[in-house]
Amino acid sequence: MIEFKSVGMTYPNGNEALKNINLRINSGEITVFIGPSGSGKTTALKMINRLEDNTSGEILIKGRNIREYNIHRLRWGMGYVLQQVALFPHMTVEENISVVPELKKWKKNRINKKIDELLKMVGLDSEKYRKRNIQELSGGEAQRIGIARALAADPEIILMDEPFSALDPVTRTGLQKDIKEMQQKINKTIVFVTHDIEEAFYLGDKICIIKDGELVQQGSEEEIIRNPRNEFVKEFISSGNKRGEK
Repeated sequence: MIEFKSVGMTYPNGNEALKNINLRINSGEITVFIGPSGSGKTTALKMINRLEDNTSGEILIKGRNIREYNIHRLRWGMGYVLQQVALFPHMTVEENISVVPELKKWKKNRINKKIDELLKMVGLDSEKYRKRNIQELSGGEAQRIGIARALAADPEIILMDEPFSALDPVTRTGLQKDIKEMQQKINKTIVFVTHDIEEAFYLGDKICIIKDGELVQQGSEEEIIRNPRNEFVKEFISSGNKRGEK
């Protein structure tokens, strides 16, 4: 679905954010980018929808270089969920969710049906929440609306940049569980950034550990735990893997 081929990113000041990344992100799976702060994981995520542009190599979606796509259509084909939810504060819940479907010229009844469906999917009652102002929502509720908005136009790809890191542990655990269950129903290609190894292991079909701009190791939870590639990976996973080895 998404391929990174020898992808690098060097800023004008000479700082190398990413170095020679080679990666295949499979359709219908959750791929997690994880690493220390400043490792390049968010930069790698942003390259997929061209919020950042790679300076070497190429990124392909369905075998086609992303630079060949119209940038607006590329982004419309992806949902994006941030740590800071970035909902439009002057709009209601239903207005926030309907932004992209309206840009795509969906009919009103189709949008209304989608809003009801998505609110139910993220565990919120449609009648109770549709007309709510964003300021009335808790952090967890706002993040659920953010997820619903990202799914509103039925994109194939969902990008999630540390979406739960600002939430309290109970809310965060609940949303992790919801994403896991929701993915079984919607079967999207999800790329998820986190700095929490437990979150990565719980959610990820594939874990990509990034350090200093390099993809140090990729694989399933079991593969990484059983065969850490180097001392950094061993220490990194042991620092957060409270569940122990399988």
